[in-house]
Amino acid sequence: MANRFSDWQEDLSLELSKNKKRRNLFFSELRKEYSSDLEAVRAFVKIIGLKEYSKICDLPSSNVSNYLKAGKDLKISTLKKLLSPLGVKSISISIDSAA
Repeated sequence: MANRFSDWQEDLSLELSKNKKRRNLFFSELRKEYSSDLEAVRAFVKIIGLKEYSKICDLPSSNVSNYLKAGKDLKISTLKKLLSPLGVKSISISIDSAA
């Protein structure tokens, strides 16, 4: 079995992978705890698992892993691909003051 984050929970992962409504509700609660949607997605992936999340997004897991690395610049279209399976209609991003 592949290495998993300590936050990974098999039963929760299975439930969120299969049930879109629960996945959307769970992510909406995560969004309240993080300053940006990208941070919330990182936390969500740690809980659900990279392999499972990549299946939901219909993207290769290596791409999802690269997209979620800290400091990675993402296009809006990429963010949309990452957030669309989570029922996100509008995104929250932080703009670095150094840019």
